[in-house]
Amino acid sequence: MTAIQSPRTIGDLVKLVAKHGKKSHFVSGVDPANDRIPTGKVVINIGGVGAINEIEVAKDKTVIGTGLNLGRLARDADGENGLLRQAASLIANPLVRNRVTFLEAMDPDSPYFDITTPLALLGSKVRLQSPTGKRTVSMQDYLEGVTNGLKKGEIPVQIEFPRLPGVERVGFFRVARMSGKGSVSAAARMKLIRNVSKDPEIVVSSLTLVPFRTKLAEKEIHGQAASEAAIKRASEIAATEILELGGSKNAYERSLIEIAVARTLRSIMEGSIPP
Repeated sequence: MTAIQSPRTIGDLVKLVAKHGKKSHFVSGVDPANDRIPTGKVVINIGGVGAINEIEVAKDKTVIGTGLNLGRLARDADGENGLLRQAASLIANPLVRNRVTFLEAMDPDSPYFDITTPLALLGSKVRLQSPTGKRTVSMQDYLEGVTNGLKKGEIPVQIEFPRLPGVERVGFFRVARMSGKGSVSAAARMKLIRNVSKDPEIVVSSLTLVPFRTKLAEKEIHGQAASEAAIKRASEIAATEILELGGSKNAYERSLIEIAVARTLRSIMEGSIPP
């Protein structure tokens, strides 16, 4: 039978991660004895680490512990106008949602890494902790750092982002490759004033690039009335911009980006597009 490690503090947790590294398999909110454990993994039940299993909502910000599973994130996230709840629901299907931890999803090797796309859009900060200390970095710095490798035993323990104004509308969509690994996702926020887009922000994660803002697509759709034509132009510009940044000319990747951005923008503008 697989031994189950059950740390009670963040300090104990990071020591286990430093010891076991990529062999660490995190569970939270489920009975670890009944969970399906991949061969060669060390099970670490993080449900008892109280500091990373809370959502703190203040007037100006929200702080979410990475010990939560995506099921709870889909139910209880707050201050993001439904963006993270929508993303968690789309990224992980109901059969696995309560088994996948937020901590696992923050790993670039995870099939649920698209959760970082809406986090980048929200301007999140990531609190990292290791056996030797802690630090807080921007989401962009985290994405660059985790791709190249964090310090030994260092893990994200909390995500913090400013609360979105209630007038901002948000959207998220994710599309997976038909074969092989990899996915593309897009997240967007904007105000719609008399069906006209104001101050849009669009973040896209492609097969070759971590979440990145598509400022040319934002410029294209700003001030435009909601329409299928405006959505199509913005999605095409976003694909061109992201592919150039990632140094890719892959036509299939282009189509995935266009689909993700178009579906995201459409979800925000639905009801405002003339029939």
